[in-house]
Amino acid sequence: MEKRKNIVQYRERLDKTLTSFDLTNDQKLKSLVESQFRSSSLSETELEGYAEKLEVKTAELSNFLDMMRSASADENGGSSTSGTDWKLKQDNEEFRVMYRVGPEGTPYHTLLVEGYVDGPVDVSLCLSWETALYKKWWPQFTIPTFKVIASDCLQKVQTCEQIALVRMKPPWPLSTREAIAHYYLFEYFQDDLIVVLLKSVTESERTNETIDGFNNDVIPEANGVVRIDLVGGYVLQKVTSERSYFRTIANLDIKVDFMPPSLVNFISRQLIGSGFRLYQKVVQNIAFALLFCMFSLIIFLD
Repeated sequence: MEKRKNIVQYRERLDKTLTSFDLTNDQKLKSLVESQFRSSSLSETELEGYAEKLEVKTAELSNFLDMMRSASADENGGSSTSGTDWKLKQDNEEFRVMYRVGPEGTPYHTLLVEGYVDGPVDVSLCLSWETALYKKWWPQFTIPTFKVIASDCLQKVQTCEQIALVRMKPPWPLSTREAIAHYYLFEYFQDDLIVVLLKSVTESERTNETIDGFNNDVIPEANGVVRIDLVGGYVLQKVTSERSYFRTIANLDIKVDFMPPSLVNFISRQLIGSGFRLYQKVVQNIAFALLFCMFSLIIFLD
């Protein structure tokens, strides 16, 4: 009962932050993005196309925050709706997983998971940002088959921006899938919030190096794999120095003509649900190891 009360409080605090004036007012949000640009080591304000990039990133951030708010709790403690009702796939004292059909007229399906992790925000962010670590916590199954084959950073655009590849082997009869994702990190220090935007990059998409920070040369050809599309991201909010709250939401097109309920259940319950439990476990183990090292160092120095 106490855990259930805690997770509701964490969720309500995040919802309050997401609906704050700073994150809902377009001009204020733009000024926050600009402030982060100005602190960039790349001196982005001096680059050609700075104004256009500022508009693009502000719009992307605003759209993503709208997605996040669509999962906010209503006054009755349930989940608000946006277009199509959310369907609860898992709900316990530590996390919940939800699903809904994506925006009308699109091939997307929307999935969400949120819950708390026992570890500092920086450790939680490291595991979710560093693609080389994905094999440490993404689930691996034999029956039905699922495993991460590759997870690599293709280019570090700057400190808060990167292009990464994740390739996976899904269950039969699906063939190998992969995603080329553009990661962009935004920090809202006032409420200890970190926002990471994710969107897929395709071979056919013409990129503007000035705006996007990279060009098509870093995108490998999709040989023998099906490249999926995604739009979404995740947020992390500090609860205490040793606990963080995590919410991720994404519109996914895994390139199938029909998404059967069995596949939806496998993705939401087995992949996402099990994946979040593994993520919790690895974050907790790393946090404990860091704490042990710190105490060992203190004892050694004494």
